[in-house]
Amino acid sequence: MKRDTLIVLLGVEDGDVYESCRGALRAGDDFTVFDGAAPIGALVTIYRRRERHTRSRGFRTLGFVQALDRLVSAEDLGELLIGQVGGDGTAWFHQLFLAPDGSRVVACFAVGQDREVASGP
Repeated sequence: MKRDTLIVLLGVEDGDVYESCRGALRAGDDFTVFDGAAPIGALVTIYRRRERHTRSRGFRTLGFVQALDRLVSAEDLGELLIGQVGGDGTAWFHQLFLAPDGSRVVACFAVGQDREVASGP
């Protein structure tokens, strides 16, 4: 997937996490959309655990709980592509979930790269 395509797909959604992810892409942060799709049921299980772990470790987050809700709501899709934006030296690491055909962003959340202030649910 091309950077500009992903920016456009993120632009369809409103919210701080989508704006943050678009900004990171525009700033040139690294990004990847992985080949192959993963079953949504497994993603929900994995990311519920990761959300609890992230919160318990005191990392800042944007949109994590909302992303989980969106994953549950999208179970009829069966599976999703996984992407990420960010890496070493970035303020946020963004996790993306896209429709199997890459036509839309289903959910997005971000985890801060530090533990200064933990966010609420």
